[in-house]
This record gives sequence, C-alpha cells and structure tokens, in this order.
Amino acid sequence: MTKTILVVLFVACSVLAQQQVPSIIFVSDTQQPLWIETLRLKEHDNEKAARTIFKAIEQESTAVGIFHLGDITSMGMFDSYWHTFDEFRKNIRVPFYPVIGNHEYYLFKKPALDQFQNRFPEVTTTWYSVVIKSVAIIILNSNFSKLSDDEKTQQDRWYSAQLSDFENDSTVRAVIVLSHHSPYTNSTIVDPSQEVQRRFVVPFVSYRKTIAFLSGHAHAYEHFQKAGKEFLVIGGGGGLLHTLLTETQQRFHDVYSQTLSLRYFHFAECSFRPNSLLFSIKKLRNDATGFDVVDTVSVVYRK
Repeated sequence: MTKTILVVLFVACSVLAQQQVPSIIFVSDTQQPLWIETLRLKEHDNEKAARTIFKAIEQESTAVGIFHLGDITSMGMFDSYWHTFDEFRKNIRVPFYPVIGNHEYYLFKKPALDQFQNRFPEVTTTWYSVVIKSVAIIILNSNFSKLSDDEKTQQDRWYSAQLSDFENDSTVRAVIVLSHHSPYTNSTIVDPSQEVQRRFVVPFVSYRKTIAFLSGHAHAYEHFQKAGKEFLVIGGGGGLLHTLLTETQQRFHDVYSQTLSLRYFHFAECSFRPNSLLFSIKKLRNDATGFDVVDTVSVVYRK
C-alpha cells in the first residue's frame, strides 16, 4: 500500500513539473544606498531587501532567463561594491542579461566599464538582443551622456533594424524593450527621460509586435499605457525608495495606483502563456518573510 502511494505521488509530482509554466525574471536598481543619497531619502533596510530579492530569484524554479535593468551596484568602478551581486551570480542556473545603468558608470567611466566587462565578457556592446521562447527582448543603453554622438547614432540604427527584423520574423511572436531610464514616471526624485521617449518609444509604438517597455531608475513600481502598449517601471530592487506624485499632481496617469506615494521593494516575473505574457509584480513583505503578487498585467500577442 505504501509503495503504491509513493508511486502515485511520484507520478503526480512529475506531471506537475511538466505543467510548470516557464518564466522570465526582471529586476532593477538593486544598488546599495550611498551616504549622500540618505540625506534626502529614507532607508528601509535596503541591502537586506536586495539580498532577499536576489535569493528569491535564485529559487524561481520556472525561470529560463534573468534580466537586470541596471544599477546593479551603486559604485561600478569599485570591486567591493559588486560583492552582493557576485554572490548571487554564482548561484543562478539560468542565463543572466544586464542592462547598463547610470551607477555602473560611477565614478569614472573607464575603470567602471572594466568592472562591468570583467563580469559580462559576453556583452560586447551595451545594446543587444536575445530571443527566448519566441519572445524577443531588446536591451538598450539610455545613458546618453556617456555615449558619443557616433555611438548614439549606431544604437539608433541598430535598434531600428532590430525592430524591423523581429517584426518580419515569423518565429518571433512578441517584442519587449528594456532600458534603464524610464520614459514615463511620476517620481519626485528623477525625471522622465524625454530622450528615451524620442529615441526609443517613438519607434517602439510604431510596430505591431512590440507589447511591453520595461525600465527602472525610478525606485518604484508604476504602470502606464501609451498608444496601446504597456510601460512598466520596476525600479524597486533595493535602492532607496522614491516618493511619487499622486492623483492630480501626476505627470502621467498610473494605471496601477494614483494614491500610493511610497511603494515597495519588488521584482517582476513574466510567465509564458499560449497566446500572451503575464507579468506578475512580486512585492517583498514589510517583514521580509516572503513575497506577495500585488499586480498582474496580461499582454496578448498581436496577430
């Protein structure tokens, strides 16, 4: 009898494992607070929050890829500031794809980029793309002040070509675009990037397959809709939380909430469905004992 029960349990577990829906993880702004930042913003046990988020991502059994939208660390040029991330990186079992943030350039560009390149030698340019299970993800560099005019032109041309190629590729069902700086945000600390709007969003909204634009830099979760596309700000990976403009003071209408001025630490899980993607926002509980899904955004593939 006991043997029969064990066999049944084994079969049930095997079927359940086969039914697990694969997912992609998105996280951003896990940097340690800098002393000068704490003069303006309140700490909320930020480094513990980042470590807890990293640990949760490590344990995501359905993940097939992890994307970090920038500001992995607060001081890119110093090796010691990368240690928390380095410990996390050693334990993950799936491909990791970085977007370069402004803190990755701190304090001086050349030694900071050397640290970045040492950790990601496969990233030969700071704009690139990958395709995971028929979804194309385009990674862009929104640190325009760090790019030469020639580099900005190269990225613009490459981006335009990628959007066109994926639009005409029958094996690609949807396109997601990532940048560090947010085109839209109600943050009281950082401004929305008009250059991201002009260089990245204008081409993005003109294609049928583009469905979601994800960004960070603003340390909050925000959800906007423009031209029938979804724009998610997911900058709550551990950096000092930003207060937001709310209600009638908003720059842009936040689909998620108009009343929460200070939000929470979080990351996003994107699950593959037969004809759609489901983004789940996972909020770190105040006591750091686990995570709760506080918002879901379903995006249907366009035929």
